[in-house]
Amino acid sequence: MSTLVIYNPISGAGRALQSATNLERAAADAGLEVVLMPTRAEPPAAWLREPLASHDRLVVVGGDGAVRAAAAEAAHADVPLVHLPAGNENLFAREFEMTDDVDEVVRRLRDGVVQRVDLASAAADGGPAETMVLMASVGFDADVVHDLASKRRGPVRHFSYLLPAIRSFLRFAPAAVHAMVDDVAVPEVGPAIVMIANSRQYACRLDPAARARMDDGRLDLLILPCRGRFGLLRWMFTIFRRRQLEAPRAVYREGRRFRIDFDQPVHWQVDGDPPHHSSVVRRLEIEIESGVLPVLVHPRTA
Repeated sequence: MSTLVIYNPISGAGRALQSATNLERAAADAGLEVVLMPTRAEPPAAWLREPLASHDRLVVVGGDGAVRAAAAEAAHADVPLVHLPAGNENLFAREFEMTDDVDEVVRRLRDGVVQRVDLASAAADGGPAETMVLMASVGFDADVVHDLASKRRGPVRHFSYLLPAIRSFLRFAPAAVHAMVDDVAVPEVGPAIVMIANSRQYACRLDPAARARMDDGRLDLLILPCRGRFGLLRWMFTIFRRRQLEAPRAVYREGRRFRIDFDQPVHWQVDGDPPHHSSVVRRLEIEIESGVLPVLVHPRTA
């Protein structure tokens, strides 16, 4: 059994490289063959597809962005994936109870069982599709992600979001939303915050789309009507109390195909990062791909 270990060189201020090296030693002690390789900025098919074809397992060391970069290729090669978290939130790892304990990763590589989960493809304004592992959104969090990315210098830590969050709050002006789910129109609510989720996991364990599951063949759409900053604060308080799905004004739908139109160009984010192809969108189309990604889970959670 051969495992390819890819690591994001800048994730966690160098922590990913150290974790990958520690994993290499622990795997060697357990008699497992591993090969280390850094991630690259080019499309994953250009640098990951060929090496992955000769391995039986894939370990991604980094944050959720590194997982997203690798997920489509793992699905294409049908190679089970493990996340060794070295980012800020590490939502994929949280979903599957994966930790940065290299001995636990070795045990999972040796004894884990395969669970097949869903991926999604998201396209802005008819452009190239982006792989979506966890979620995509339009609204305050997307504005923060783009503000941070435009000024990023080196590794990102939690406090890196503070100034982008303040700036995004002060200029927050949501767009009106028109949504279709499986070709059925959703009642219009005017300006709103929008999230399409494949996973219930979200930053700071707030989990707005708390019913989302990665293996149910569906995505979850959450629309929170919101006209400005005071409405945003009310929804933040509601989400903090975990009452958003009980709120009469919230719109929650499940489905396989989504088309969401906005009355003005807006930022969008996917899995906590700006998309690769288009930073703003007026039409977002997202579709689920059921059971295409194999993930190594602990036997007790299978």
